[in-house]
Amino acid sequence: MEQNKNIPNFSENAVITIYASLKDIENEIILPTQVHGNNIIEIITGGEKLASCDALITQNRKFSLGIKTADCATVCFTDGKKIGIAHIGWRGLCLSLIEKMLTHFDFQNLNVFVGPFMHSFEIKKDFCFTQIQEKFGDKCFIEKKDKIIFLFKDAIMSLLPQNTQIDDRDTFEDSSLPSFRRDKTKERLVTVISFK
Repeated sequence: MEQNKNIPNFSENAVITIYASLKDIENEIILPTQVHGNNIIEIITGGEKLASCDALITQNRKFSLGIKTADCATVCFTDGKKIGIAHIGWRGLCLSLIEKMLTHFDFQNLNVFVGPFMHSFEIKKDFCFTQIQEKFGDKCFIEKKDKIIFLFKDAIMSLLPQNTQIDDRDTFEDSSLPSFRRDKTKERLVTVISFK
């Protein structure tokens, strides 16, 4: 797997680093439990209960917030006063987690970054398809050889500001990144946002 990567020029107030593993940083960051939902926890003291949440926000400059992924997207937010991070899979996307996160930030000063994730994937005409179609219509689907492909990247980017920065690597296509769909791996990328 790849080495750690700093994201240059994200914001003058915050820094993002993508780690190849939790080793050596697990005790330095706050991680939510990640249940593919839309609950957001505000970190004030660092002692908050993190069960059943997929996103964190803080104004406390001493905390670093992290998300583990291996195909889902990590979306990082800052407006200079707060930082936030969200774990976005198709369920969180359909449950409006991105929109909920955006309400916590000053839009005029907002910087957003999306970490590496799986840009598209096959889905069946089932509950997943129905939920996505209810939210996005048919604009985020294509058919290839009798398969339905969900354009996950297009769906995510349609909800974020135009100036959003994106790490364009696709976890499924890039073998240096962990992908659960490709390899059934237990490895995870860890994306961390901190104040400068």
